[in-house]
Amino acid sequence: MTNMDYKIFHDYDIRGVYPDEINEPSYRQIGRALAVYIKKGPIAVGHDMRISSPSLTSSLIEGITEMGIDVVDLGLISTEMLYFASGKFGYPLSVVVSASHNPPQYNGLKGVLKGMIALNGNFGFPEIKNIIKSLEKNSSSETSGSVSPKNILDDWIVHLLSFIDEKKLKSLKVVIDAGNGMAGITWEKLTQKLPLKIIPLYFEPDGNFPHHIPNPLEEANLKDIKKKILEEKADLGFAFDGDADRFFILDEKARVLSGTITTAVLSAHLLGKKGAAPVLYNAICGRIVPETIQKFGGTPKRVRVGHSFIKQYMREYNALFAGEHSGHYYFRDNHFADSSAIAALLFLEYISESNKSVSQIHDQFDVYPQSGELNFRAANIPDIIQTIQDEFGRKAKSTDEIDGLSIWHPDWWFNIRASKTEPLLRLNIEADNKNLLGKKKKTLVDRLTALGATLKT
Repeated sequence: MTNMDYKIFHDYDIRGVYPDEINEPSYRQIGRALAVYIKKGPIAVGHDMRISSPSLTSSLIEGITEMGIDVVDLGLISTEMLYFASGKFGYPLSVVVSASHNPPQYNGLKGVLKGMIALNGNFGFPEIKNIIKSLEKNSSSETSGSVSPKNILDDWIVHLLSFIDEKKLKSLKVVIDAGNGMAGITWEKLTQKLPLKIIPLYFEPDGNFPHHIPNPLEEANLKDIKKKILEEKADLGFAFDGDADRFFILDEKARVLSGTITTAVLSAHLLGKKGAAPVLYNAICGRIVPETIQKFGGTPKRVRVGHSFIKQYMREYNALFAGEHSGHYYFRDNHFADSSAIAALLFLEYISESNKSVSQIHDQFDVYPQSGELNFRAANIPDIIQTIQDEFGRKAKSTDEIDGLSIWHPDWWFNIRASKTEPLLRLNIEADNKNLLGKKKKTLVDRLTALGATLKT
């Protein structure tokens, strides 16, 4: 038996602090359990740029191979590259050692089975935890599995470029902030292939994150890219997270396009290119998204938040595209997986064809004011949500529980839900105008505060 800290298994991935919660012995045990779980290999394994990632990956591979399962070692990759490798090569299981946009002391693991079926808290992880508990510490196969290195970067770049017509791209000036995460290795290659004027920020992978944490959701991490866009008079900017599966666009005025606006823009572009199809959006995207999908002949489908769920819905609906307010974008032609690079390239193609500035596109789609995500610390989250439903749902036009609680009125709506990754209550509000938004935001924040929640600033 092993001393495993089972709280590292979360709803969407494995994640924890190194070395207290996550360490080499625990990753060896996870590797052994993955081998037993999958039964037949090979298992594809990659890792990000975090300081602890190489040693954790070595231990993971050691655990897999000592149980007799072969490993394809993908080396240093982003999460979006892992999904590509899974889809293109059909590995029974593909995993990446990464903690996405978390601070340097964290690490973790994401995994997908063949068919882009994500391991998560409801599927895969429960069985893997049981296997860890049942495995004897030193039990192993009579024959060890092999390890075969594989470099997928060139294949990945060819795949990315298949989504656009390179000849349509204008010579746009683009500031790209990789945040010393994994986006730099992809955009270093794309810079050589495209007629763009790329101004790179922090392309060198460095798990110490010497400039800022690679989390574009936090305003402080956008300071450098905003300054550079204005200094260079750039056309736009892209800010990527640590494992490059999520990004945000900034216009030439250094204003951030929300995930809702980017989802609407990409929906319009893809439906225009591909024709009518189902398009998915998550439960906190604003009303401009379904309105745009319908305008361009698509069928809007509102689904719950989270990459493992959306990959499942993408397959179920055979959806052309899906967007999340958090900056994840999924594509049918990318094996139903998310990719920041594909989304960025398609946006560049759309802007090049539109003959409009990014700020003009931004303003065109920025119809309904939004609060942004407000996070509250609270101990009694289910009780608070129930109280809000009782008090605010009575006179509502409609309510739903697709993800948390959404309450709809004719001229405003809001969603309140428990975070799946942190002990937080998340609130998103949208209204027809800024004045109404301000009033409703004050009402809800005041009520949540009275119920014992504390707004995180």
